[in-house]
Amino acid sequence: MSKYFITMKKSFFLLHIAILLAGITGIFGKLINLNEVLITFYRMLFAGIILIFLSFFIQKSKQKKSFRELLRIGGVGLLLGLHWIFFYGSIKYSNISVGVVCFCLAGFFTAILEPLITQKKSFSF
Repeated sequence: MSKYFITMKKSFFLLHIAILLAGITGIFGKLINLNEVLITFYRMLFAGIILIFLSFFIQKSKQKKSFRELLRIGGVGLLLGLHWIFFYGSIKYSNISVGVVCFCLAGFFTAILEPLITQKKSFSF
């Protein structure tokens, strides 16, 4: 087998895993009786605890972050939190398939809008 074929096979497998995880997340979001804000809060709380654990106990070099870097990280966290609130809200108010389709369209719209915003070509033939 060629190297290209093996890479494509691995990418195809990872794509299926990502779709499966997105679908399972949607199913759990529909089955949990909490509202979308509380689901997102607990999800981000657990992720934050895990990241703090990984940062402090596993990381070899301790690097101090400037206040500006911490603000940027917090801004990204805020956007991610809003993303999850809207994802779980779309599942609660419609159904799982609509929520997962909208979730997966984020990559499509990023690929379309990024070259327009950054004024760079994303690929060339």
